[in-house]
Amino acid sequence: MSSERSETPRPLAPNDVLPPVEPPSAGFIVQLFVIPAAIVAIIIAVWATFNWLAHMGSDPRNYVEAMKRNNEGRWQEAVNLANELNRAGNEELRKDPKLLKDLADLFDTEIDAGGMDDKPVSFRVYLARAVGEFHLPESLPPLIKAAKTNRDDRERDVRLAALQAIARLVPHIPQAKPQADPALNDVLAQAAKDQDSVVRYHAAYTLGVLGGVDALRQLEVLLGDANVDVRMNAAVGLARHGVAACVPELAKILDPSETAGMLAEQNEKAREGKQFTMIANGLAAALQFHVKNPTADVKPLIAGIDKLLATNPQTNLKLEAEDVRRKLLATAAAAAPAP
Repeated sequence: MSSERSETPRPLAPNDVLPPVEPPSAGFIVQLFVIPAAIVAIIIAVWATFNWLAHMGSDPRNYVEAMKRNNEGRWQEAVNLANELNRAGNEELRKDPKLLKDLADLFDTEIDAGGMDDKPVSFRVYLARAVGEFHLPESLPPLIKAAKTNRDDRERDVRLAALQAIARLVPHIPQAKPQADPALNDVLAQAAKDQDSVVRYHAAYTLGVLGGVDALRQLEVLLGDANVDVRMNAAVGLARHGVAACVPELAKILDPSETAGMLAEQNEKAREGKQFTMIANGLAAALQFHVKNPTADVKPLIAGIDKLLATNPQTNLKLEAEDVRRKLLATAAAAAPAP
């Protein structure tokens, strides 16, 4: 009986001849690259075609007609119209008086109907947003009406949406001189005295955008508000117009020890995020104030920034603080009397 000897494969030697290397065939390249690329191109083309057809078939002016039909999805039509009005290149649409009149009439009807269920309230919220996207002074009356209509706590979101919409609208209608509109000043004055701090917060922001004697007077009153967010918006609004009354509050906002005390009731994570936002807004407001009122005393703001820098803040906040400090110091040096 003979046994078979297993042979161990001989390792390759340097002189052994390897199989020739052949370039990939055309068929292999087509399968690996061309076909997948073609599939991707077809998918993109189909998506683009459907997207184009969708836009071709949806005239924004038809949205109002769709909203007049009392169905479950009409709030979506309001959202679609607001998005179209906000889209770059739609300046002509934002100045369409016929479209605005149809929308404003519908908004007025919905306010008068006063439904307090979730859907009619949400519908009025989106209508306010859409009306505020126009660049026509005729947007203002329905928004004022919505901002002052306060029949139920459930209507608060409509009031807030109207205040936000007014803030978006005002910069686009300077020819209408909204600062001198007594109805607008009255509704903002009432909102600034509201028991709800969120309403006062939005009122302060809108007052800051509006400007004018009455608005600035209201903002100075709001500097003494019990709510830190209201005080911050009041200070930022006054800084936008170069009113020196904002300086003490802005200096506190820039000082981390002050802002930490203002937010003591919040948990640590929320406090850190809010504190960062407040300080960043304070720096931007200090710079606005510097530009608007270059001869004002900015030493309290510089002192607040020094306290901020002493805490070694995050890099981007530190760089911003150092930049603002340099500009404020230059202003202070220029305003100092010659020896």
